[in-house]
Amino acid sequence: MTELIRDDVRGMTWDDGLECWVVSDQALARRVLNHQGFSSQTSKRLGELYMTEESRRQHRDLTEFLRLWFVHTDGEEHAALRKPLQRLFSASYTRSIVPRVEAIVDACLDDLAADPRHDAVSTVAEGVSGRVMAHIVGVEQEPAVLHTWSRTLSGFIAAMYRRDHAEAAHRVMLEMRDALEDSPALADFPRDTPEDRARTTATWAMILFGGLETTASLLGSCLLAVLDDPALWERVVQDRPGEVESLVESVLEKRPPLRNVGRVVAEDFEFEGERLREGDLVLVSLAGGGLFDADLSDLAPVSERADRHLVFGHGVHYCIGAPLARLEAATALRRFTRRFPGAAVAENGIEWGPNLAYVGLDHLFLDIGGTRGP
Repeated sequence: MTELIRDDVRGMTWDDGLECWVVSDQALARRVLNHQGFSSQTSKRLGELYMTEESRRQHRDLTEFLRLWFVHTDGEEHAALRKPLQRLFSASYTRSIVPRVEAIVDACLDDLAADPRHDAVSTVAEGVSGRVMAHIVGVEQEPAVLHTWSRTLSGFIAAMYRRDHAEAAHRVMLEMRDALEDSPALADFPRDTPEDRARTTATWAMILFGGLETTASLLGSCLLAVLDDPALWERVVQDRPGEVESLVESVLEKRPPLRNVGRVVAEDFEFEGERLREGDLVLVSLAGGGLFDADLSDLAPVSERADRHLVFGHGVHYCIGAPLARLEAATALRRFTRRFPGAAVAENGIEWGPNLAYVGLDHLFLDIGGTRGP
């Protein structure tokens, strides 16, 4: 996969193995992500292609649940579903939640200190992202449960042809529905009819899902970046204006949590000299060049980096949770370096996950050294 996603490849490329178009050039990727000829209804199309008719019938509630996620919608439907959530995830809201995020990070750093193996992924990366999303969405499940839900749904979306993945995802869908039933976050959203309730529940399930795996991946990669490089660690400690945020942006650009997103050709048309057919799948790189050969020492000011990557998408589908993810990462870096000034990666302490779409650590075991209070 990483050989396909290269920044020096121009235009649309058909891959026989993946049976889809591949877009790796970042300028072209921006055009595709903001072009009406490419639909976001990927879950529907993947179900048509890779699920048997029996499986689609058996798991119709699950496929409809995913279809109603507004990231899988287009046009006016997408705008209508996104608008009320954009207000909720505004800049003012992100500022208001800073004290809560700081308290959550401190609690997770306590967990890291108490963990015999000092695994920064399970305690900090997954702990912070899970607790923040549980607070925002209004559910009581622990981070381990929430991340199990997220990974299960990700596994199904990536391999809809597998019956075991479909069955597991169906169970998770039911558990998420039950958890969201009494959530105060849903109180101001339409729930008068069965259709309203289904759409509102699916929307908030998507918000919960979206703030877990990718944010945990970002947090883990940020921690590893400073643990690997004393100069970066010192920059976080000195905390000059914009430095920590710039480091987060560097990690987003050079070790992005999500490598690619899918689109579906909405109708027959010509694009970049290629004849595209309705229903063709398109894999759009969010990363451009190599994924693990990152030089994270290049910390240009944030103002110069704002539009240099596509990790949060582009155009009408730009991620509404981007400011929150950035806040979580910057807060974790600041408080981690202050709390554990002698921390280092343990021997054989780095374990990357195998997922082709996500770039994230499964484990990051540390020697935490001396500690300070929160």
